[in-house]
Amino acid sequence: MAVRIARGYEAVHHPYQEKYEGTRPSIQGLRAYKGLPVAFVDKQHEDDPVVILPGTFVGLLNTGAAAISTGDTWNNAEESARALVPAHQVAYTLSYSAYDTDFGTPHIDFTGTDTVTAREGDSTSTIGPVKPIGVVTAPIYSSALADKYSNYTRDLPPSILCGNYCVVIPAMTVNERAIEPGDRVMIDNTASAQYDPRAVGSVAAHAAGRIMKADQGLAGTDTGSARDFIVGRCINKWIVATDSTAASEDQLSATYTAGRTLDSVNTNYGYDTLNRVQTAPGLGLSGSGTQGVPAMFKHARADSAGNFYALEIRIDL
Repeated sequence: MAVRIARGYEAVHHPYQEKYEGTRPSIQGLRAYKGLPVAFVDKQHEDDPVVILPGTFVGLLNTGAAAISTGDTWNNAEESARALVPAHQVAYTLSYSAYDTDFGTPHIDFTGTDTVTAREGDSTSTIGPVKPIGVVTAPIYSSALADKYSNYTRDLPPSILCGNYCVVIPAMTVNERAIEPGDRVMIDNTASAQYDPRAVGSVAAHAAGRIMKADQGLAGTDTGSARDFIVGRCINKWIVATDSTAASEDQLSATYTAGRTLDSVNTNYGYDTLNRVQTAPGLGLSGSGTQGVPAMFKHARADSAGNFYALEIRIDL
């Protein structure tokens, strides 16, 4: 039976959790790149669009020819300087949606003031490669609204974590599930990648902003500029839950949506105890509604056996 949820009261859970101490640089003028597609609309913050989710590894878009392969007139040095985008070892495209049509996101394929209206889908132009400067710790909102509304401003700069910290993220790609404790980790180098941030719905296929084990990314060597993409080391990995009926690459959230019962949850981390906490149906709060699994792990994707994993990463850039 469907559950009606009061508008703006549903819980929003990001694929990210912090541990221990850390270093957060203050970069003057830092903001999201204007052409990034919208991930979701934050109903608790005046319907502002979010373009980068916490747990995404990011870098600064440089103004060189390799940064953006497009001829946009708005895509000039002033627009691109200090602009924040997902990090990736090779060039990637952007995937636009109806969200971008609604908010008038500038499309990197087109010139002038053209937006994504009637042009939804993957871009032809590409971004990158982009070297990492850290991982996003809080949602980053679109900078395109400042052009759309003269009275709009967002004073808080993006929060970036670059070192001396441990973070916990769900394993959301094939390469992330291959990471094991002790592995150095680096920015993913999957070819033909896209940045499609909508509810992290396509991240398994589109790896911009995600990580992989460094031995795999360096192809058995430790030389050259690829070392610039190393971001830390995995110090822990565990199975969050198992749903044997889940197909490979299914999100854990699909198990909840389908009303299936998990085969097991991790008892070493007390998820079976959290399951005893009764939560309001439909809000997505951690507890009975998530069968005891912390809600941030709903973004995890299953392997062929239906296992969902968590990774603890020591960030050291």
